[in-house]
Amino acid sequence: MKKVYLINDTLLFEPDLRRLGPLEGYPYRATTLHGPVSECLLLLLENNDQVVKQRTFFASVWEKQGTIVSTNALYQTISQIRKVLKSAGMEENIIKTLPKEGFKSIAQVRVGELGEFVSPKKTAPVFVSSEESVEPVPVSVITPEVRPKRSFFHSPLAYGLAGLLFIISCSVLYSVMKVGKPWLVDYQSVGQVNGCALYSSWHENEKSREMFDSLSKRFAIQCKPGGTAWMTVNFAQQGNTVIVCDRQPQDIAAQCDSIIYRQHNHEDE
Repeated sequence: MKKVYLINDTLLFEPDLRRLGPLEGYPYRATTLHGPVSECLLLLLENNDQVVKQRTFFASVWEKQGTIVSTNALYQTISQIRKVLKSAGMEENIIKTLPKEGFKSIAQVRVGELGEFVSPKKTAPVFVSSEESVEPVPVSVITPEVRPKRSFFHSPLAYGLAGLLFIISCSVLYSVMKVGKPWLVDYQSVGQVNGCALYSSWHENEKSREMFDSLSKRFAIQCKPGGTAWMTVNFAQQGNTVIVCDRQPQDIAAQCDSIIYRQHNHEDE
């Protein structure tokens, strides 16, 4: 059963399709929500009249995908939820902010299947006299042209950000190999992962290991025993970088690869 949520007897929310719109005429005026916006709204409705702590949002929406965001990103997402609710016809502010605690939905929520709230439109029957001779009339079906939405991750800005991350990674590697700057001032040793020495810019060993394991499962990171991996965590939610070397990068004979990961944040674009 695919659950839908009726909010204040006014709006319908389909989490599986990330769709929100007015009950009247649904789904013709519905809007498709971005991934984090839809997941945060679902979390609030599932815990209606209860406080959802900030830590719960971070763990349930972003960290399960290996992404770390700031508190400001959470507040921006809640602001987007309020805007899309208002634009869909919700006059009341159903999301309350509790400073330093979290957020709470105070809506009237009913949960069920789509058919319980939206009835299929019936077409009036057409009666034809038996004395009339009816010839089939060809029907032309016009298919509207749908232009694909331009994805941010295929825009010049996205490629520019990726290029900037690559330049930064190369600059760090050059400073270590040529200038001799002590890299471990900024990167903390996390320990051995399958014989590979892991260093991270995020000074939380357990979280760094979880993120490295998550990236290793989703992408091929070839760090052999005796090698080193230097992971840079980008808190601006644009992506992460990993520099993998077959030995310590201070060694002039070290062979290193720079890998860039960009997060899509559940957006089907």
